[in-house]
Amino acid sequence: MDIWNQLMQGFITAGTPVNLLWAFIGCALGTAVGVLPGIGPATAVAMLLPITTKVDATASMIFFAGIYYGAMYGGSTTSILLNTPGETASMVTAMEGNKMAKSGRAGAALATSAIGSFVAGTIATIVVTLFAPLVADFAVKLGPPEYFCLMLLAFTTVSAVLGQSTVRGITALFVGLAAGLVGMDQITGQARYTGNVPELLDGVEIVLVAVGLFAVSEALHAVLFEGKVKESENKMSRVTMSASDWKRSIPA
Repeated sequence: MDIWNQLMQGFITAGTPVNLLWAFIGCALGTAVGVLPGIGPATAVAMLLPITTKVDATASMIFFAGIYYGAMYGGSTTSILLNTPGETASMVTAMEGNKMAKSGRAGAALATSAIGSFVAGTIATIVVTLFAPLVADFAVKLGPPEYFCLMLLAFTTVSAVLGQSTVRGITALFVGLAAGLVGMDQITGQARYTGNVPELLDGVEIVLVAVGLFAVSEALHAVLFEGKVKESENKMSRVTMSASDWKRSIPA
């Protein structure tokens, strides 16, 4: 019963007006940070760490948590409207949500993203609260064979879902692996595939790759097809979900 007493005490503490205000400010600031490519919640939290010297520790943690959750959602806005993911987690949103925006259903895409982020974040928080000790005990028991099997499963899944062509999926997988290997080895400290370029010692930034794949291509598309874009691609629908949208989204 201790965990339930502590959980209720946490709800009481977090539900005070001051802490709710800090949560609102953090979410608003995090959403703005998520819209801007390359900053990310970690950088925003690092820049705002000095605030802990003037603010209560509990309010600071709530504020930083709000920044993280807001940033994770904020990247979906530019991903859907501009095909420019603000966060790496928004890359899939850019691929699917921008198609809806170009078909005149940007409002439905934004509503689906907002509601989905809230529901998924709430469920994840509850699961972590209840099962974090069990998951931690299980994670420390994983060894090299288990990690190898997990990576093999991830690679197989990625190659299977990337379109109808298995060859293209596997090719994209190996290109991504090759790009991920660039940098300094974490165990030996040896440089890998850097070509004696010091700037590559830190590896390839996934945000730069995402901006290059999505934002630059979208900018070139806008320049090449200026004045030829269909009106439906610029039409902003109501930011709501229809009954059919709910029906398709609930199983996910």
